[in-house]
Amino acid sequence: GLPHARLCTQCQAVGSAAQHPPAHSLPHHPHHPHPPGGLSAAGTLKMMPSDHRSKSKKTVDKNSNEYRVRRERNNIAVRKSRDKAKQRNVETQQKVLELTTDNERLRKRVEQLTRELETLRGIFRQLPESSLVKAMGSCA
Repeated sequence: GLPHARLCTQCQAVGSAAQHPPAHSLPHHPHHPHPPGGLSAAGTLKMMPSDHRSKSKKTVDKNSNEYRVRRERNNIAVRKSRDKAKQRNVETQQKVLELTTDNERLRKRVEQLTRELETLRGIFRQLPESSLVKAMGSCA
């Protein structure tokens, strides 16, 4: 079926995608609340640029006050964005060091507990069986 027919509840009520007009013949049905612009190939709504700015280059007076103010604001925004990225990078590196240290500490703890377990198992194996039966009897 058509992606548009899947999204439109009124078109689903009609019952089949075959009764739904092709998306290219009617990009905007009167009963559809969707904005003009139609659907993308993925079946999602696409917003068309609603303002007057288009892809064509406007002639910009680089000496105008407005241009200089816009450039300065943009430069500040770029600087701020780069500083934030650097700060995130520093924080990430600190976290990596912290987690690496924790991992090493935990590995050593696992090794220590493994050695303790082996020692206790060795001691346990050396106990005579009769003392084990007595110990088990007193637990119940």
